[in-house]
Amino acid sequence: GKVRQAILQVVEEDAEKRGDGTSLAGTFLRLAWHCCGTYKAADGSGGSNGARMRFHPESDYGNNAGLDSARAALEPVKQKFPALSYADLYTYAGVVAVEESGGPKIEFRTGRVDMEDGST
Repeated sequence: GKVRQAILQVVEEDAEKRGDGTSLAGTFLRLAWHCCGTYKAADGSGGSNGARMRFHPESDYGNNAGLDSARAALEPVKQKFPALSYADLYTYAGVVAVEESGGPKIEFRTGRVDMEDGST
């Protein structure tokens, strides 16, 4: 689809600028993983839904260091597809990264919503 192509364009343009055989694919996978990894079963907080990583305190967690570059790189995709939530975009970028790196096809559904701030 069009969103997938836009994400791939970001990865390819970044890889071309780097010129060293690396790309943002791994960082997009890490972004999706860390968004999911904030889920706390005890109270249902965190996780991909909400895209709270855009805000303090999640954006400042030490294990999220460097992911601001992935979020910034995806901003043009978000601007091109404003109806897509950040939560879905960050997760889908990870899906695209896995699939385009030779991993398995991953079923993906939209429907995550963005929160207005970093509170839980």
